[in-house]
Amino acid sequence: MSAPRARHTEEERTERKTRVQAAKTALRDSSQLTGVHVAPARSALKNYLRQLNDPNQPNDASFQQLLAAPFAVPRPRR
Repeated sequence: MSAPRARHTEEERTERKTRVQAAKTALRDSSQLTGVHVAPARSALKNYLRQLNDPNQPNDASFQQLLAAPFAVPRPRR
């Protein structure tokens, strides 16, 4: 017998859907960008989408940084 599935509230499902949509939009919009910072940032977004069912999800501030990372201009090296 398998364990019962966790039931998520409507609010949790809505938040998850908006986060998935935001991550997919960021991936689509950053697909033509170039720079050394873009590939790792896109990889982090893809990894987030792969691990949606993990219990430890980033908080809102971390998620916003994850979304903005491909578009941020890296600091120049000294």
